[in-house]
Amino acid sequence: MKKLMSLAMSISLGASLTINVISCNIGDFTSREYLESFEDFDWSKGQTDDGDSYNWMYDDFKGNLDNKNLSLEEISAGQGPVDKIFNYDKYSTSYKGYNSIRKQATTGSPLIKSYRPNGNQWVDFGYNSRSRKYNYINKLVDWNDGTDMDIPYNTSTVELRDRNYVAKKTLKTQQTKTFFNMFHDPSNSSSSIIGTKNPFGGNLTNLNYTHQSYTWPAITNKGWLTSAFADYSEYLHKSGVPVLGLWYMSGWEDLTRESVRTILENDKDGYLKIVDVLIEQCQKLGFDGWFINNEANGSQGDGYVISNEEMNKIMSQFREKAKSFEEKTGKVLRIFYYTNDASLEYDEYTNKPKSKKSLEAAKNADGMQLDFSTRSLNLDSYIKRERDNDNEARKNIYNLYNESVAIPSVGTYDYENMIFPWSKDSGYDTENPSSSFALFGSGAANEFAKSFRNWVNSKPFLTKENEYKYLLMEQEISNLYSIYQMTGKNSYLSEESKGINEMISQGTQNIDEIYQTDPRIKSSEFDKTEITSPKKQFFEINKDNGLYEFGVGVGKNFLEKTVIADKVIENDYSDYGDTNIKDVEKDNDPSLTTYFSTGSGIYFVNRDEDGKLLYNQTFPWSNSRLGDVNPTYQWDFFTKPIGDSCGGETLKITTNDGSKCVTKITDKGQLSPYYDYYNPYVKGNSISIGMGYDFDDGGKVIEPTWDTSQKYFWNLMGTNLSKNNYKVSYYVKKSSSDKSFNNKLTSDEINITYTDSKDNSSPNVITTNVEEINDGWYKISADLSTLNSINSENRIAKLGLNINPKDEKFLLSVGCFKIENKESNIDNTESKIKKINNEYVVKRDSEKYNTNIRFNWETEGNEADYYNLFYSNNLISWYKLGQTTMKRHYIHELDENENQYIYIGVQAVDKNGVPGKIYYSKINTSYNYE
Repeated sequence: MKKLMSLAMSISLGASLTINVISCNIGDFTSREYLESFEDFDWSKGQTDDGDSYNWMYDDFKGNLDNKNLSLEEISAGQGPVDKIFNYDKYSTSYKGYNSIRKQATTGSPLIKSYRPNGNQWVDFGYNSRSRKYNYINKLVDWNDGTDMDIPYNTSTVELRDRNYVAKKTLKTQQTKTFFNMFHDPSNSSSSIIGTKNPFGGNLTNLNYTHQSYTWPAITNKGWLTSAFADYSEYLHKSGVPVLGLWYMSGWEDLTRESVRTILENDKDGYLKIVDVLIEQCQKLGFDGWFINNEANGSQGDGYVISNEEMNKIMSQFREKAKSFEEKTGKVLRIFYYTNDASLEYDEYTNKPKSKKSLEAAKNADGMQLDFSTRSLNLDSYIKRERDNDNEARKNIYNLYNESVAIPSVGTYDYENMIFPWSKDSGYDTENPSSSFALFGSGAANEFAKSFRNWVNSKPFLTKENEYKYLLMEQEISNLYSIYQMTGKNSYLSEESKGINEMISQGTQNIDEIYQTDPRIKSSEFDKTEITSPKKQFFEINKDNGLYEFGVGVGKNFLEKTVIADKVIENDYSDYGDTNIKDVEKDNDPSLTTYFSTGSGIYFVNRDEDGKLLYNQTFPWSNSRLGDVNPTYQWDFFTKPIGDSCGGETLKITTNDGSKCVTKITDKGQLSPYYDYYNPYVKGNSISIGMGYDFDDGGKVIEPTWDTSQKYFWNLMGTNLSKNNYKVSYYVKKSSSDKSFNNKLTSDEINITYTDSKDNSSPNVITTNVEEINDGWYKISADLSTLNSINSENRIAKLGLNINPKDEKFLLSVGCFKIENKESNIDNTESKIKKINNEYVVKRDSEKYNTNIRFNWETEGNEADYYNLFYSNNLISWYKLGQTTMKRHYIHELDENENQYIYIGVQAVDKNGVPGKIYYSKINTSYNYE
């Protein structure tokens, strides 16, 4: 918003206008009194109030760091406003709803960018000038006028990585003729762009099947056009997943023709103004296109709010300008479209299209999202009549399964039912998918977590002191069910897996009953009595074979994609037709370092260049910007059959790697990898092989029992490498609750493996070097140049570990994976912080925790991987209070000292994960507003 007072000051004071000026100024033309009437904001409130559902103060966990143990250097500070409120009379953050105004006015917090086309009215900010209070400001077409202080916080700093399909299928049933898309609403979407203090972040942990992601924010009290969340864009971009923003229009809410009037105006060149807005937001904020949910007319006729012709014109002009944009920048932008009752099928009796508006829209959109369904689509007539029998067109037509109303079915529903034609005689035709496929309600995995949260809230054992641990357990449940969505409830892919075709609602099947009877989650508080719900046959384990009878996921039918590829597919969208995919690949550097961070945790660990632990204080957090590339195959853990059989607690399955022996699910749990938040190497978590989670012990991974007569294999990272000039390393730790346990690791116990791209080839052990680092962690490394016959026809498809246990009881944790090009030179020049600038301080009247600051910093030298943020008010005790990939941050509820100063420190962490010096500035927090 431009300075509001400048509008009044710009009015002519000529005699003829004097009366008008006086009448316009009847009533207040300032927001201060209105904003100062708001109570202090409560960050512990739930998402409906735009809080984080959890809040802790900087000194709650006594995590102060002594300045004697820190490398500190003072630098200059830039002084900005210090006020009781965020002053909208002088400063702008563009459109906001009521809750957002209330939050920002009292905290100064940056907000997610969401817009209504006509913007706000003056009255929203407390102005009561009679003739102006209902006039509009903050119009969408003015979004990029240079005054919005929140724009930089809403900008993704990570470019979309290129990727390719993994060089080998896991199952023969996996196909690449169509795609899988995911709708997702991050759980902390109201606050996530700056991170939260809540360790339940709800990020999806397996992105390797997702072609593109639609962010689906809660609409209440937000705008109708919401850019993709910057933090989530960064997280998905690291894994090569394009992210689309949401333009949501619902005629069943308060949408009217008048409310979209300004965006349907033409510019001087005859283009609709909204088109440039859509392109510019993608460009400036760093995301990849738009998903339009057009239900603007509700139950009324075409054009009541917006016409189909107008929408088609918007999409057509968008694609025209996006093509020109791609030619100039190389960046691909796409627009996907949904409208109520969307269908491209033809009536089987009349042979006429069921939805003519959908037919027309499909001609103008890059992709069509069709309406909810419970079966595969018959698109043969459409493909024949509208697409000249081009079956490649099926890639960009998406069938839609509404998992949000069938939450108990996660990990059990047979998605083949939605993808492939079926006949009574031959079953599913898996060679000829009818369309692509999308899941609406990826939050279904989070619904299990939230159900657990509600259950905990009803119990007497929840306290302020242990609440963060239960929020962590909430994240662990989310992780499990996110994996089940992709692999099925048995936690692995197999060609024998099967599912159900019935959509089972949470009204039919109790959700608590499902996760509380899962042996991989242990709690003495759970009611383990017999399942009483009518659908129990779908959710019980067969005691004889250690399986859920129904357990299937998305991964059975879609091939994984990977950024660890030295040959990548141009933009990942191309319609190849009959072209051999190898003919359109381009060269790529697959170098990568990942700590498998889910973007949340209860610790945030850093290490120096020698691997020494620097920070291990309790520090509940979530920030998707700090999430990493996660394993392609968290679940691909097995032993090999001896002869034709599997022994012990294992079961034989069929895969494209040959037969495998996978671990059964028993009353003790399941020997398998799990995200481990108590053993991070760097950042917030590792992945440990255990039996499940112990909710009686804060959600720690349960120490497993290994069979010392077996050789275990774990494929972690799917790859597509046609060359072998790479170094690979894992950082691994072996630990036990037995204090006398010998945690030494040798190459007799652990080695790196690779699998080539030939069918039925299994992991091969590579000569491995084992080097002790610190705190029980070991660097396990191998030189891939020792491998022979690696080329474009026989590629490296998987990289993993071979484990030959010498002990029965121990936890094996993997905290880092690196792949480096042997020919690359790494520049280790330090990133220095030159100056820290106070952007805005909101200081409230409360005696303690009253100071909130948004700040930025200037740098020189190499670009950092991310930054750690510190605070002190006495230069003796320092607190680590956040981390970000941006060169700006926001921290709330600090204490100033008696002289009205605080000290803010910024520490760059380089691309090798090593933190540098902490540069700090003294910030004056005395009020300086007029």
